[in-house]
Amino acid sequence: MDWTVAVSNPQSLAQLPSDTGARPIDLHEVILHRDGPRVRLRFDVDAVPHPLPSRWDGDANRTQLQLACFGVSAFTLSGFATTMSGRLTMRPADGAWDVEFRVDDVVLALRTSMVRVESLSGYYDPGEAG
Repeated sequence: MDWTVAVSNPQSLAQLPSDTGARPIDLHEVILHRDGPRVRLRFDVDAVPHPLPSRWDGDANRTQLQLACFGVSAFTLSGFATTMSGRLTMRPADGAWDVEFRVDDVVLALRTSMVRVESLSGYYDPGEAG
């Protein structure tokens, strides 16, 4: 299921294309915090808001998001790679969300009670140009 359905602050994604949650993500970082406990995921998508925020580069063609998962009750990570572009999915499960990211031999899975967008930023990636 599209990860955007789990976000508790969907207004932060309102200007992104409606298919953003179905697009592959490029996962950069996973941060575990014992407080909460929470997990932060930092990743890029090949979509940008329309209109572009005024503080963004006018040529931005990628959006970097940071999602925070609060009340994490399970976490597994298997495999690792220097490039991780794959699908992020979130499914409802017993009053929580099952989060999964898969690409090749890398599998990240967690269960969380809440998902929030913490930040959005845009940049220009010449590899993504037309």
